[in-house]
Amino acid sequence: MSIGKKFKSFTVSFCTIGALAAINYTLIHNPLVFVFTMMLLVHELGHYFIAKLAKADVSYPIFIPLPFIGIGITRVRNLLPKHRASVAIAGVLFSTLFILNVIFNNFIYNLFTISSLSVLLFLELFFNYFGSDGNRYRQSKLSLLSS
Repeated sequence: MSIGKKFKSFTVSFCTIGALAAINYTLIHNPLVFVFTMMLLVHELGHYFIAKLAKADVSYPIFIPLPFIGIGITRVRNLLPKHRASVAIAGVLFSTLFILNVIFNNFIYNLFTISSLSVLLFLELFFNYFGSDGNRYRQSKLSLLSS
């Protein structure tokens, strides 16, 4: 991929994550929106970096800015079956570590309520580990075991 295409793809990624944060902050007016947005960014970058380590053809994440929700998409091509499980679970692990870090730092700086950060952690684990990423992870593990 040329430098111009990479820059354009990065710009689209940067603008879509910014639009997601702006739309939701306009509607909610709570700084927790930025923690959620960063959690989503870290989640998608987890997929991106692990897919890059697996030498797959991967694009920068794109975010669909919807009110009260954010959807991130990282397109991964030419990924070997043995790496599918690790790429699928990477987003959940990265974002879980991120939110745990925020919770730990919140004990020091006391910026948010622990209950609101705990809800973010629960939603991350529930929607992603038990949702689409978790299903991809479990299917990849099962297909490796059966072959």
